[in-house]
Amino acid sequence: MKKSVVVFLLLSILAVAALATNFETKVLSDYKQYVNTFDQYMSIFEKTGKLSVTPSSSIQKVVYTIVSELEPAAYYRWIRIRSFKIPSGAIGNFPNINMQYIAKDIYERYKTADPVENVSLSAFLVYVVGTLYRENVEQTDFPKSPTFTEAVFDLNTQISNAAADVAKAYIQKSIGASGKAVGNFSYSKVDLKKILLSSLQKAYNDKVPTEIEKAVEDASINVPSVENSNANDTVTSLALESLTQEDVNSAIEKFKSNISRAFDNSARMIKLFASPGKTPKEAVERGLASLSSTLKIQEMLSSNVVKRDVSKRFNDRMFKLERSLAGQSARPAPWLFWRWLAYAAALIAVLFIRPKAMKYTLFAILAFEGIVLLFGVDPLLNRFDSTMYGFIVVTTAFLSILSWFHVFSTKKILFILSSSAVVVLFIAMLFAPLYTNLPSTKMSKNDTFMKSVYLNLYENELYGANGILTYHLNNLNSNLVSLRLDPYNFTTQTLSSYLTTIKKAGAFKGVIQYPSALRINVDRNSKFFEYENAKESMKNIKVVNERAQATLEDMQKILGLIKMRENLFAQTLDGIYTFAAPSLREQINKSLEKKISSSYLKEISPQLDGIMKKADVIPESAPTVHFFQTREGSKLFIIVSLLLLSVTFFGRNWIYRFTMSLITIVAAFLLITPKAVEFFVEYGFPTYSHILQNGESSNKAMIFITIGIAIFVAFEALHTRLSGIKKS
Repeated sequence: MKKSVVVFLLLSILAVAALATNFETKVLSDYKQYVNTFDQYMSIFEKTGKLSVTPSSSIQKVVYTIVSELEPAAYYRWIRIRSFKIPSGAIGNFPNINMQYIAKDIYERYKTADPVENVSLSAFLVYVVGTLYRENVEQTDFPKSPTFTEAVFDLNTQISNAAADVAKAYIQKSIGASGKAVGNFSYSKVDLKKILLSSLQKAYNDKVPTEIEKAVEDASINVPSVENSNANDTVTSLALESLTQEDVNSAIEKFKSNISRAFDNSARMIKLFASPGKTPKEAVERGLASLSSTLKIQEMLSSNVVKRDVSKRFNDRMFKLERSLAGQSARPAPWLFWRWLAYAAALIAVLFIRPKAMKYTLFAILAFEGIVLLFGVDPLLNRFDSTMYGFIVVTTAFLSILSWFHVFSTKKILFILSSSAVVVLFIAMLFAPLYTNLPSTKMSKNDTFMKSVYLNLYENELYGANGILTYHLNNLNSNLVSLRLDPYNFTTQTLSSYLTTIKKAGAFKGVIQYPSALRINVDRNSKFFEYENAKESMKNIKVVNERAQATLEDMQKILGLIKMRENLFAQTLDGIYTFAAPSLREQINKSLEKKISSSYLKEISPQLDGIMKKADVIPESAPTVHFFQTREGSKLFIIVSLLLLSVTFFGRNWIYRFTMSLITIVAAFLLITPKAVEFFVEYGFPTYSHILQNGESSNKAMIFITIGIAIFVAFEALHTRLSGIKKS
């Protein structure tokens, strides 16, 4: 017998342990599958510009859908940034559309009825956002994510409610309800009649009539059967894991306390009803008439006391789970990341050990970094690298401008020409486009975007309640209201006040109406117009004049504001229509016409109609892309900045110029016939990948100019070297 008890206890412990790890195991397992599938799909997408895979499992289908959405999301942001800018004073009126916002939207569309699966999905979306920001996902990133917080809160709420339902079932069992409660908790019996008799003792000052006591003993208290939780099995299991025997005991004790107070009221009612003409049985029945509803209320209130502790225990589990999720997300830093520390260490070591070797060390770093740029790193999407390269470009520009003027002191015509050419090339690459109006990147050609939810998001940003066009029209409408209000106030207040003054003086006779005019009839012989009252008349007229002048100035300002708002509206609409597909223009026009016809804007509808027609004539274009807005173009731009540094700051060493010019030539040749282009959209957003179509190409003229200048610099460097050897 003792052995069987021990075995039973061991099996129970193992069963509880299995339940305790099942939730974490499932979430971590699903999360790992999400992450691995996402990394695999993103690798395919970045290499080919499309996602040519066939998902089989449910997780693969979700990841496939999310990765497929990244392209239209990137295109939306690519077009949005170039279409319009939100005025600085109006930023608070517009939602901050970032990847967190988009991740929340994706979660709302793809979450399931299973709250545990939703936790895995929301955790995966934290990883997606972190990946797009090129950052390792840390434990603190999960509770910071509104998507993950919502999923955890929803699950925690269901678990707490299920735990309260379990506790309520044991309260019901304690008062004799039939049926089986889930779980293996013990409970103490609660004698309702004993509690009622105790309340009657209080009501009768310990002198309860015998017939009342007998009526209570004979009364039947019907207790409904146990109401078990209707939560799904997973939630119920998690609730049982978080619920303790102490929780159940405290819920039952709370019920006993609450029901005692409720029975105190019942006892007073029984005493009241036990009057002449009423039998003790009838009095007890009347006092217990509302017992059924009282029990339900007190069961619910008492069971709710377990929620706080259950919620806290589950949150403790989630804290540990977040740490495990972060561990599954960690990626080792690429070995190239450590090159920056190696550079710093090498420079410091050379500075203290052998300063004369500094120029060779700098050359080695410059040449190595040029090669790394060509084949090793993505200068746009690695946050640390992009920061370092931004610092290098700015520093290069500053040092090169300072050093360039010293170039002329060498009086070497080839060196002066090559250095000046690189300076001009660097400045030109800041403004020259790499791609101009690629036909296949026009909005009307992007079927994926036109059929995605991101078109709706873009439309809402244009003419929704908080859209940019709505914002401009609302401002115009507000100005038109003010323009109407100023003359109205002048007429109803200032002129009315002046006429009231005349009337009080007895000079006002009335108003004479003519077919096309009004005339104020006054008594010219009134004392109001006499010499003695001239100063008072001047004072009243001066008030009218001052207010009229102020009204004129205000109206002039408002007219200026209206003109300015019209120009801003026109500029914004032109920017939007430059990239808008015909179908989108049609929707914008319909929305704007409706807004104009239903407000004071109809007063200036001819001007607004003219602005809309003028904008509608603008041909649809694709955004212009500069060198520093693509992966390969940014590499060439940074390498040109290093070449600029080599011909100015390091101009005395021919090897710098020669090596960097060769690297520049290679980088430029890589841009001549690329198959696919990655456009940098915005930090935190995916890049917009595009396969170049027939007839689409880069700015070959600028690239060949770069190659020509680099060849000239290489020739000048070699000429300098050979001339030096010949002289020596």
